[in-house]
Amino acid sequence: MISIRRYLRRVLLISVTLITSIAALWSYHDTRDQINELFDAELAQTTRTMIALYFEYRGDQGRDPEQMIRDLQIEPVMVPDNPTDAPTPLGHPYEKKLGFQIWDDDGHALLGMRTPGVLETMIPAPGYAQAEGGGHDWRTFTLYDEVHGVWASAAQRDDVRDELTWQIALRNLMPPVIGVLLIALVIPFVVARGFSPLLRISRQITARRPSYLEPIDGSQAPDEIRGMVVALNGLFGRLAETLEKERRFTANAAHELRTPLAAIKVHAQNLLGDTTEARSQRGARSIIDGVDRMTRVVEQLLTLSRLESGEGRNRQTVDLTRLGRELLRDMQPLVDRRDIRFTQQIPAASSILSDENGLYVLLRNLLDNALRYTPEGGEVCLQMSSVEGRLQIEIADSGPGIPIAERERVFERFVRLAGQRTSGSGLGLSIVQELVERLGGDIRLEETSLPVASGLSVHVKLPLTG
Repeated sequence: MISIRRYLRRVLLISVTLITSIAALWSYHDTRDQINELFDAELAQTTRTMIALYFEYRGDQGRDPEQMIRDLQIEPVMVPDNPTDAPTPLGHPYEKKLGFQIWDDDGHALLGMRTPGVLETMIPAPGYAQAEGGGHDWRTFTLYDEVHGVWASAAQRDDVRDELTWQIALRNLMPPVIGVLLIALVIPFVVARGFSPLLRISRQITARRPSYLEPIDGSQAPDEIRGMVVALNGLFGRLAETLEKERRFTANAAHELRTPLAAIKVHAQNLLGDTTEARSQRGARSIIDGVDRMTRVVEQLLTLSRLESGEGRNRQTVDLTRLGRELLRDMQPLVDRRDIRFTQQIPAASSILSDENGLYVLLRNLLDNALRYTPEGGEVCLQMSSVEGRLQIEIADSGPGIPIAERERVFERFVRLAGQRTSGSGLGLSIVQELVERLGGDIRLEETSLPVASGLSVHVKLPLTG
């Protein structure tokens, strides 16, 4: 399942990066165009200035034209190379990347800076052009002065423009790059903050017990999920009402059945005492056994009803040794009747913080099952121990056991395995599982640990602190 938070963080970061990159690319090209226009204008201005200065100088000096031309020829720039292109006392290295020249109509050089490889001959075409010289590309501008009959050209190396464009672009790019990095740091915080109400409601729902159907606190829910919160609260309300009706029905039905069952049992016992015929006594005893089974089902239904309603959740310190004595006292009649060898192994002075009544019902149901399904003369053992902060309970018997494929299904209500001769309702293990979950533990079924051919071991782990 895709996380909306991860999706938003990824999409927002990619979108910001892409948009910033497009803006930076557009800014670079726009900067290059603006710099080209600026330098092109400078070339034209330089050309016009050189023509004006040349004729002003020639008119003021009144000197021999040939001598004047020799005087005005400027030698190539001798500024030493500097990797950093920094100014020096002799000038600036960029001077070698600039050039200008003036010719007469016959192509004779009149005035100029002789840059090697470019402007060595007259360019007989006015306007802008690209030239190559000295292993570099040059941008040139040529102007023809019709009044004086001279040609003038100015040249500039393209790498001057490229370097300036890159410097400006990098300076312009730094704020967006820093901005993207800051946004990348802020986006997770903003997304997490925006999703915090949704996560808070999600935690409320996740932490709920199945029986807790109170409305969700949606007072701080954003508008986008307020409708979902209202719908969930409505659903919880309807579920609570339905479960409450079911619990009331189960409890009422169980209570209503207890009275007639008790009356039937009394009449059957009276009949058993009054009659001497063996056939009538067998009939009366069958009635009593049936009533006992029905009474057990009613008691189990009442237990389930109380568990589902959330009764008996008080935690208190439970003395396990005392609890073992109470279990032995209550189970002794069944142990004696079936001639079962029942043993207990409970550490002395051991205790647990738990629901005492729930723990008693849990152990009683497990022991009752073990004693009923173990053949007469068999063995049942109850062991308790504390391991790694948890109470480990094992009830092992020498009964028929449960096939591995059926060990998950037997926890369902009213499920009984085929071929069983022992009477039952299929509710005992359902009650046990409900109690184990309520007490925060887990349960598993394994082969018996007793030295017998067959049997079942029920392992329960509960937290010592409840």
